[in-house]
Amino acid sequence: MTDVHDILTKYWGYTSFKAMQEEIIASVLNGKDTVALLPTGGGKSLCFQVPALAMEGICIVVSPLVALMGDQVNALKERGIKALKLTGGINFNELNTLLDNALYGNYKFLYLSPERLQQEIVQNYIKQMRVNSIAVDEAHCISQWGNDFRPSYKNITILREIHPLAPIIALTATATPEVLEDTISELKMELPEIFKNSFVRENLSYQVFKEEDKLYKTELLLKTNTGAAIVYVRSRKSTVEISAQLNSLGISATFYHGGISAKEKAQKLHDWSQGIYSTMVATNAFGMGIDHPNVRFVIHLQIPDSLESYFQEAGRAGRDGQYASAVLLYNEYDKQQVKNQFVESLPTTSDLKKIYRKLHNYFQISYGEGEFTKHNFSFSEFCKTYSLNTLLTYNALNSLDRLAIIQLSQEFGRKSTLQFVISSEKVLDYFEKDTTASVIGKTILRIYGGIFEMPTTINLDLIVAKTGQTINTVIAVLKKMERDQVVIMTLQITDATLTFLVPREDDKTINVISRDVATINRKKTAQVNSVLHYIENTKTCRSVQLVSYFGETTAPKCGICSVCRGQNTNLIKSDIHKLAAQILALLEEDELTSRELTEKLTFAEADVLKVIRLLLKAEKIKINPRNQYYLN
Repeated sequence: MTDVHDILTKYWGYTSFKAMQEEIIASVLNGKDTVALLPTGGGKSLCFQVPALAMEGICIVVSPLVALMGDQVNALKERGIKALKLTGGINFNELNTLLDNALYGNYKFLYLSPERLQQEIVQNYIKQMRVNSIAVDEAHCISQWGNDFRPSYKNITILREIHPLAPIIALTATATPEVLEDTISELKMELPEIFKNSFVRENLSYQVFKEEDKLYKTELLLKTNTGAAIVYVRSRKSTVEISAQLNSLGISATFYHGGISAKEKAQKLHDWSQGIYSTMVATNAFGMGIDHPNVRFVIHLQIPDSLESYFQEAGRAGRDGQYASAVLLYNEYDKQQVKNQFVESLPTTSDLKKIYRKLHNYFQISYGEGEFTKHNFSFSEFCKTYSLNTLLTYNALNSLDRLAIIQLSQEFGRKSTLQFVISSEKVLDYFEKDTTASVIGKTILRIYGGIFEMPTTINLDLIVAKTGQTINTVIAVLKKMERDQVVIMTLQITDATLTFLVPREDDKTINVISRDVATINRKKTAQVNSVLHYIENTKTCRSVQLVSYFGETTAPKCGICSVCRGQNTNLIKSDIHKLAAQILALLEEDELTSRELTEKLTFAEADVLKVIRLLLKAEKIKINPRNQYYLN
């Protein structure tokens, strides 16, 4: 067994380990099941890579993200360490060759997705390997109560059955005590050593602001940014729109969401990482595995649905240990919206029975049949056929997937997008040469505004209905327009592939999981309420609120969050009177918004807002429906 310090220096060039890394490594080397609960940037990868290199044999690494696997395998190869990955899209011969290499080629790491563990050929090869350890990255994904639950993670227990003596190391950055307990149980870990580092990030300032004009606040923050930034939004359309708006304000930005191709994702991530764009506007698809050290701002423009996801996303700021800010901007409408989307549209057992029954009718599956049958699935067509509420149905299908009744492909929820990339005059010339293209193209132009400026979500069924053409004709015309470089598009002919995992038994199937449905709904409601409480609690340090949610109850105040700064304001009494007089003087001339007042004054925005509140309370000023202040 090689000394771990020699390995650290030889391959990574470090002379010492980070906090807890050495203890975690020692636990694995002693053959113990081990849980490493470390915050984002805590160096989780070294906790399984170093001991695997110190022992004979190969380490099996289970990871949920192809991009993350690719990054880690490439990084290991660059250090002269033999590693390979099993990703999707490889044929049987390729798979056989890769597994042969892992078995006979003196490789140290085999990265794979949990889905791969269902394949008999993969299991048979792993049985023959000398496995020294099993690393489960993002281990909280196995917990049904975890924020990123993936039913496929249940497959990981196959590794325990094949190699019962190989220690399992479970790694995660976000797990409540409840999720941690469930993760240990689901992975069948035996008396594991649990290492839990503090979740406190001393260099990260958590800030929450109530803002009506969130784009203006974002502009103010990013105009001073000297590093990289991430702006999180909820919809794909918003990523495109906000990115364009920031560029128009002189802030170099690009966008990222689940609907763009793998090639585009890789290019955008590369350009952002290299500083070609300072700001990435993204949905939560821009998630695990983002390891850019120089992120100075993470800004959320909508309220997240859980503190787990918020903490993980916010934690991408300041990975280099330098001061950074995680900013959440919200308004009253956002609070109601997050309730509508994630609480009031939760499916009941009755809803699940109805939708599950209709799924079988839709695919004409007889009672007692359908197990492991796979179907192309158009979500919009399904909802239209049965006049279903789309949000409720979407949540119901995700619940059925979460509870392993059905399996939805990763494409579920993606939409087709289209953008014309030549001038309108050239488009009309193009249409003159092709009658069918003219009918379909002009219909699209009538339906969708802004389709020349940005990729726009299109509804193929609507285009079919409006043009009277078949779906095959519409698709053929769009593909020809793409080949002719008239448009760029991402075409999703069906929303998803849907697989039934159990035979049709209608209500009987759902009755078995009814208790779990109620528990999941309570959990989601509690998660949303926790986020709203975090936003509304302006008395307790933001950092203290967050880490206490994850079971850390003795953390001190951070001194740098928006709550701590508000409590430690240096605005003395004479300054308050001076600022109040200046505000009143300005309002004598005109009615002004808080933004306009801030721009005209030399005081900090927080101080201006504080004095405005004092003047409102004293009834010296009032506010009109246009959010302008005026003298009372």
